[in-house]
Amino acid sequence: QQAIREAFRDWIWRDPERRQTLVRQYNEEMNSTRPREYDGSHITFGGMNPAITLREHQKSAIAHVLYGGNTLLAHCVGAGKSFEMVSACMELKRLGLAQKPLISVPKTLVRQMASEFLRLYPGAHILVTSERDFTKQRRKEFISRLATMEYDCVIMSHSQFERIPVSPERQKVILQRQLDEILMGIDEVKARTGERWTVKQMERERKSIETELKRLQDASKDDVICFEELGIDCIFIDEAHIYKNCKIFSKMGNIPGITSAASKRASDMLAKCQYLNECTPGRGVILAT
Repeated sequence: QQAIREAFRDWIWRDPERRQTLVRQYNEEMNSTRPREYDGSHITFGGMNPAITLREHQKSAIAHVLYGGNTLLAHCVGAGKSFEMVSACMELKRLGLAQKPLISVPKTLVRQMASEFLRLYPGAHILVTSERDFTKQRRKEFISRLATMEYDCVIMSHSQFERIPVSPERQKVILQRQLDEILMGIDEVKARTGERWTVKQMERERKSIETELKRLQDASKDDVICFEELGIDCIFIDEAHIYKNCKIFSKMGNIPGITSAASKRASDMLAKCQYLNECTPGRGVILAT
């Protein structure tokens, strides 16, 4: 293999005309796209605490959120992701690009995030959830308040965010889509190879999805407000790396990196992100890690 590589490289560079032709073709077809760079130095940040000045990379990250749509804020610890999320949230609200943003953080950081928010924007009108808000007695009242009142931002923990379900109708559509894909895969594997182990594995998955679909169909109608009814049109997810192991359907088995175990947390987040992408032109999801 090494000898073939060296011979090929020598062949490419030996002829100047061939070299120029291939370099030109490579640049036109493969080297013609450059990721956009964002500059937020012009953003004024109305209402921000004048005693605090954001750093250049923070302003550029906020510009990415404002102009680039769905964004991943991937920074090292201490780079200032919290201020980026807060400032981007308030700018989206101020510019009318979002009506009711939500920031979801680990449970231990809810109060800290609220404190940082008010330190940066002392006049902000925010709703910060507590553990009592999601008790059985107060949950419906809190969700109703969240759905009907206007806030600059809603801050809650990951676990509370997961307890606000997407509608049963949307869950059924997602499961039916998965079921159709698996049924097609079973027919294809049977027609092609007939590998019994793969077919049996896919049949187990089919039964699992059918059971879940039946559970949704038989469930009594709950009057709890669903995620789609809250008016949330933008979510900021801190520590987004915890949402992993989302189930991936494959007709092949035992592939490293492709898990057959489903993470309910990741599946719930995926459903909410897909909903926001339908409601907004791909600008409602900001992940931070």
